[in-house]
Amino acid sequence: MERLKSLLEVRKSYFFQITFIIFIILGLVISSLAFSADRVTVSRAEELAKDQFDYAIDGSIENMETRLGKLYEDLVYLGAYLGNEPWIEERIRTGYLNQRTGFTSIFYYDLREDAFTWYSQRQVPAMTLKSDPKFTNVITSGGNEIYMSDPISISGDVGTYLYVPVLEDNRPVGLFGGSISVLNSDLYRRVLESANDNMILYLLNERGEVLSTSFNLVTDAERRLSRSVIESAKDKDVRSIMSTDTDVYMYEPDARVNGWSVLAKHSTDSVYEAVYATRWQYLLITLVTFFLSILVGLLLSKTLTSPLTELVQNIKRQQSLEPIQLERTGSKEVQTLLDTYNDYSRRMETSRREQLSQQQLLLQQEKLASLGQLAAGIAHEIRNPLTPVQITLQMVKEGHSSQEMLDLALSELNRANHLITTMLTLAKPEQSKRDEEWIDMAEFAARLEFLLDAECYKRVTKWELIVPNEMPPFYCSNDMLVQIIYNLFKNAVEAVDSKGADGSVTVTILFTERDYRFLIEDNGVGMTKAQVQAVGSAFYTTKDNGNGLGLYMIREYLKAVNGRMEIESVEGEGTAMMIKIPRRSDV
Repeated sequence: MERLKSLLEVRKSYFFQITFIIFIILGLVISSLAFSADRVTVSRAEELAKDQFDYAIDGSIENMETRLGKLYEDLVYLGAYLGNEPWIEERIRTGYLNQRTGFTSIFYYDLREDAFTWYSQRQVPAMTLKSDPKFTNVITSGGNEIYMSDPISISGDVGTYLYVPVLEDNRPVGLFGGSISVLNSDLYRRVLESANDNMILYLLNERGEVLSTSFNLVTDAERRLSRSVIESAKDKDVRSIMSTDTDVYMYEPDARVNGWSVLAKHSTDSVYEAVYATRWQYLLITLVTFFLSILVGLLLSKTLTSPLTELVQNIKRQQSLEPIQLERTGSKEVQTLLDTYNDYSRRMETSRREQLSQQQLLLQQEKLASLGQLAAGIAHEIRNPLTPVQITLQMVKEGHSSQEMLDLALSELNRANHLITTMLTLAKPEQSKRDEEWIDMAEFAARLEFLLDAECYKRVTKWELIVPNEMPPFYCSNDMLVQIIYNLFKNAVEAVDSKGADGSVTVTILFTERDYRFLIEDNGVGMTKAQVQAVGSAFYTTKDNGNGLGLYMIREYLKAVNGRMEIESVEGEGTAMMIKIPRRSDV
């Protein structure tokens, strides 16, 4: 029965895994299909918008050609009867003057006489017409194109003149002009026909002025056309589609009238309305798939993590500090995890003990090696001054001593005593910390300057001490700070001895909010990278009479007060050593 229960649990677990994987694959398939369908829908929406644009613009231009062509033919018809003034006047009076379907004013200009003949009460000054570039162009064009003037005020109305040349023997002798009302004529009010209520068409003249718009039930704000769009459109030489964040445009630069063009505007939302609807549908499907995946994932997670939770609880209940060995209980999955964990725990404990044993052995070896090196160094350094003492005592025993040899023996004993004192200081670095006090840095600088000047008294080396005008008090061991700077200065002076009068050493005292800084710079012999790395090691020195403990003592003291020593050196050019000691405000 238990075996059957375990098999059912395993099958149930596999069922959730397979279901979860199926939903993931289904979600990926839906996302892929949605992406492909979205691109297709967008492409179709753009193609449909382009077809609507083309339909509206072509229909409007064709309508304008029809209406304007009839008016053009009427003026051409008048030119055929030039010289028969009564007939022309009667013809104009009975059918030509009509604000909605015809002209509001008509004139004839005689090129040879340079005179205007008006056939209507509404007239404009001759100079107004003659200053119009289209007026001149129509005379020289020979009737190959249709020319319309820019809007002109005519007796309380605004109109554009349609110019038609009159030819004799294929040479212009004059022209007829008829004004078409911009406000009332069907040419402007009815010629533009949009494909739907969301599309607006604009008739533009050569200067980009809007002569007419299509009839749409939209607000003035929606009908408004920005100047930047017009200027961008005017740069196009062929029919083109443009777009902004809110609208899509199609521009046709040739409206069959010289200088006229047509611009169609369609809101972006209406163009991509079908796209947005499709995206919402796919979003809904994706969300449903997502929530189903979460539901299945939670069920699967509960099934898979219950053995791990049980294992964690068993580990938490284990109080012994010894390697944890858990009892094999629970489901088959839990038992497998327990077996794996117990085996891993045993191997980790064995490995830990071996590693700890090796570390202890290595540490012991390092201690012995360091102790041997230190003992050898101390023995060597102490034996050096004892050798002349031994020789002196031997000569005294033999009766060959002298005052000079006795003085030398005492000097070497003093050196050995100094070495032992230094070693005791190194053995108790905390002693220097117990000697710390608040230091007046101005007095400290004066004392330091005296010591440095004494060191260079009989040397040609140039040296300089640079200090700020005002320095806050500093909590530190006065004697140790003097010893650190003095030792480094002495090393720098000895490093520039070979350069004679060209040698220079600079000591600079600086401070920040966090620390005091002491910079010692020289232009001496410098150090190699290997020498820089070895600086501060016990008994390491490059001097013939050095013991290698000065910089080691400095390093140990800085370590005790959380200070740092930074070194920059170039062989043959010089060395810069920076000592940084933290400032304290809690003492």
